[in-house]
Amino acid sequence: MSLFTMVSVAVVVYVMAAMQPVGVRLIAATGAAVGLSNPLAGASLGLVWYSLRRRRSLRSERLAHRRAEKELELLTHSMLIGLSGGLSPAGALALARESLSSSLGQEVDKVLRNAVKGGLTPSLMNATGTGGRLFRQVGAAHLSGSPLELTLTALATEYREAARSSAVEKARRLPVRMMLPLTLLMLPGLLILMIGPLVLPPLARLLDPFMLF
Repeated sequence: MSLFTMVSVAVVVYVMAAMQPVGVRLIAATGAAVGLSNPLAGASLGLVWYSLRRRRSLRSERLAHRRAEKELELLTHSMLIGLSGGLSPAGALALARESLSSSLGQEVDKVLRNAVKGGLTPSLMNATGTGGRLFRQVGAAHLSGSPLELTLTALATEYREAARSSAVEKARRLPVRMMLPLTLLMLPGLLILMIGPLVLPPLARLLDPFMLF
């Protein structure tokens, strides 16, 4: 296998993986080029590339899920505003959709589309995803005829308390997570203060003859 062919294959793979990060693209291109001459080494690089891509995909999914969870409280408050303004439940849900930027907005779109086909209550009761629990409780309240404002207010309070508890838990873990960086930053200075007075005088005496020249 000529060097020109290997380089050409690497360039083609690098260009085809344009949607991936630069590090992943380099590993994919290198793995494809090396795989032409050494299949075992190419398979190893391919495994590394797949692991990095899978890890990035899972991280993106976790971040998207967290963003959607953070907008649950916003969704409940927006629906409350719409209902207090005299909108129907579907109208309040459509109004709340305008304030969402995460995948929760897509879930609202799906609920509204299904509501057009089979009614709002069945659509809410069959909803899944991050906002599935909220939609199902709103659907149950709408089916039973109980005030939606009370259900949404209770859910908003619950989401607010959950966010507060999560923030408090992160604050409690912060000192433990900062212990190692602070130790590494303070340790050199402490060593200099403790050992410096013992080492500097003998070192100065040793260097005095050389400092005369």
